[in-house]
Amino acid sequence: MSRRPALLLLALLLLPAAALPQQPGRKKMVKPGPKAKQELVKQEPTTKEEIIKTAERPAPPKEGLLGKVLNAITIDTARGPIIPFPVADSSKDLGVSAGVMPVIALKKRKTGEIKSVLVPSVTYNENLRTTLTYRHYVFPDDKRYFIFRASRSERVERELMAYYYTPQLFSTGARFSFEAKHWVTGKPSFYGYGINSKRGDKANYSLQTTGEEIIADIPLFWNFYLNFDHSYSDKRIGDGPVSDGQLKDLFPADYAVASELKTFHTNRFSLVYDDTDHPSLPKIGTYASASVLYSNRKLGSDYEYRTYALQVKHYYNYREEGRYVTAVHYLLQFQRGDALPFYALPQLGESTGLRMTGDGRFTDRGKFVFTLEERITLSKTPFYKFISETEIAPFLDVGTVFARPSDFRARYLKYGPGISARLVIRPQLVATVDFAYGSEGTNAIIRIGYPF
Repeated sequence: MSRRPALLLLALLLLPAAALPQQPGRKKMVKPGPKAKQELVKQEPTTKEEIIKTAERPAPPKEGLLGKVLNAITIDTARGPIIPFPVADSSKDLGVSAGVMPVIALKKRKTGEIKSVLVPSVTYNENLRTTLTYRHYVFPDDKRYFIFRASRSERVERELMAYYYTPQLFSTGARFSFEAKHWVTGKPSFYGYGINSKRGDKANYSLQTTGEEIIADIPLFWNFYLNFDHSYSDKRIGDGPVSDGQLKDLFPADYAVASELKTFHTNRFSLVYDDTDHPSLPKIGTYASASVLYSNRKLGSDYEYRTYALQVKHYYNYREEGRYVTAVHYLLQFQRGDALPFYALPQLGESTGLRMTGDGRFTDRGKFVFTLEERITLSKTPFYKFISETEIAPFLDVGTVFARPSDFRARYLKYGPGISARLVIRPQLVATVDFAYGSEGTNAIIRIGYPF
């Protein structure tokens, strides 16, 4: 499948989730919700409205090819619409995946209110083969919701997950989420340690995680928040879905250590400053955090270590018109303590700061990332109450890894320039095609969401 048809499929997928955008010149403070892990994790919607919008049928548009196609494929039933969306994604590690994902809304018979949404899907990937996924969103009231997900691929990947979220814990301003899951992913690879690891040593593996995670955001004062993230899980690696280059053959010593089941009990405290205008599609403001994560054997973990991180995201909106947004991201992260299996170390790759290469390309005890993007809005297309934006964004990714902060050297930085084409649908979704290149070659990525 070519990259262009895949992008059109993503556009069709995202179309019904659109809503009127906020005026960029009038900032509205949005308290940060639970911050999902950003590395190799399937992120969930953050509000009931975001989930339901995907299952609502829009008013028929008078013009626009995408709107006409959407209305043509929608099936109306007494319980709600059924929309069989095509889906696609792409990565350097596993290649292109494509399939179909019907969205089914279930309404209450008396009131007509949507009580739950079913989203099954079937996709095909050359390495994973056929993947079947079942998603179920349940809404006990207007604010709380549950998510249940089950997925299984013919090769390697599988998942069982239950998730609960409330924006007002015990009638306070604190946001709370709980997640329990069993997850096996075959996407990442390992190339060895350090910035001088060789691209030809790429070794695929699967990572299995079974455990739970609790996240809470507590408002302090002004734009400051305290974020608490507790996680308890068992992890180990196994054979990956890519037959050409298995980790157990290329790195037998690392495989022997990482294939043993290990327990990780971690707690992370973060002081967060956030005055951005939107939690996932910001156009103006600053998000900054300082965090420390600790793991202690006395609390049941197999390892004793600490991870420190400093992060800043800044969005400069030229003249506050929303057309030109300069986005900058800084991240410094490093660990101290016990020697850990490679999969538990900081990584620099496709989804972790360096888009020109695959996930897990560089691994060590610390990393530095700097990213600069110029997000340029080319057009806005109205579909009655829906408005989508097309965006182009030239970018530069810069990053490195190191064993100790004192080992950081500018000459070890990796540079990855590129350009992104995006379909932005406010208030919550963006479909992205990234083209990046550099010393690691070229990479084309199709995905959902901004890189930061």
